[in-house]
Amino acid sequence: MGFNDFFDEPQFDFEKEKQKFIDNLDFLKSMSVQEQTLYKKWLEFNADVYSMTQKATNFPRLEKAIWTPTDINNKEQTIKEIEALEPYVEMTEQGNAKDNEEWTLVRRLIHTMEFTANPGRNIKFYVKDKVSKKILGIICLGSDVTSLGARDEYIGWSKDNKFKDGKLKYTSIGTTICCAQPLGFNFLGGKLVAALVTSSVVRDAWKKLYGQTLVGLSTTSLYGIHSMYNSIPVWRTMGSSKGRIALKPDDETYDVWHQWLKENKEDEYKAATTQKEGVAGPPTGVKQRVINMIFKVVGVKPSDYQHGFKRGIYFADIYENGKEFLRGEIEEKDLKMKKKYAEDTDYIMNWWKPKAIKRYSKLFDEGRLKPEKLFYGDIVGTTWEETKKKYLGEVGR
Repeated sequence: MGFNDFFDEPQFDFEKEKQKFIDNLDFLKSMSVQEQTLYKKWLEFNADVYSMTQKATNFPRLEKAIWTPTDINNKEQTIKEIEALEPYVEMTEQGNAKDNEEWTLVRRLIHTMEFTANPGRNIKFYVKDKVSKKILGIICLGSDVTSLGARDEYIGWSKDNKFKDGKLKYTSIGTTICCAQPLGFNFLGGKLVAALVTSSVVRDAWKKLYGQTLVGLSTTSLYGIHSMYNSIPVWRTMGSSKGRIALKPDDETYDVWHQWLKENKEDEYKAATTQKEGVAGPPTGVKQRVINMIFKVVGVKPSDYQHGFKRGIYFADIYENGKEFLRGEIEEKDLKMKKKYAEDTDYIMNWWKPKAIKRYSKLFDEGRLKPEKLFYGDIVGTTWEETKKKYLGEVGR
């Protein structure tokens, strides 16, 4: 063996890596949507245990920053605290790496779904209580998805409307809409945070940063059409997705094939990961396109590995004539905002607080309160089985 042999890259074993890819997909396919969601969360904290352990020094401080009632078992006091709550939306500082990293860490700690930063536009917000300054939830808006059947049908959108006319830039998708626990389960906090996505602070931030009026908002639910978005007056239920998205392999498996494609299918890879000529901004859905290439190369049908989980689709139609604008039939100056959005947080709080108190009172009377925070910091360094045993029942809380 020569000196250089010590530094040779290991040879890529096509058949071995193909089997690993298939085994990983079979493993994921065997899971329920709740198991898959939690498994991805576990990987998020354990793919790089050393790095996450370094960040763990911030966990106690961030956990203390989460709002909780003084004594959830004191009914009179807790109702007074909900009545006194003053939620507000606070945008993180754009371009501030430290601010962005902290928001991302909070997101990972309180949200059951893994966090993946989308290409294109991204604005991050906290929802906090004005009195205590404690965190109630978090929001992230991003570039809207190019195709969402139920939404597109409702608007009456054509491809030219979205791309040639540039109207897709006037809508956004809520990629993160998360309430911290125990506010979420016990007080319908998820509905509060979801409603505040449509608030003037969010709309004004979009306009200031990107120059377009936010005419509509899209989002999807994790667990089907019955979700926290139902019965929120500022969101309209559009229907559900078809559940035909191919399973995404673990990053460790994906990275091996991703590198192989770059080296061995250079032209196809470049075509899949480059924005189409004449279309502004970075390409979207790049990872899914690469995954589709992997399926093709290994000779596996994507239809054999679809998760089958249908997601609810929701749309916030902010203007009386917003659909007409998005179809290019009227000009921006002619937009007329609906009354409930114009009334802004006053409308939201007048709607939410009575419902929050009613929900809490019912749970209190039935002995079904869940006072615990949901904070995933303790899964660093644990096994998947340990995490599943402790947290699977909390998915969707």
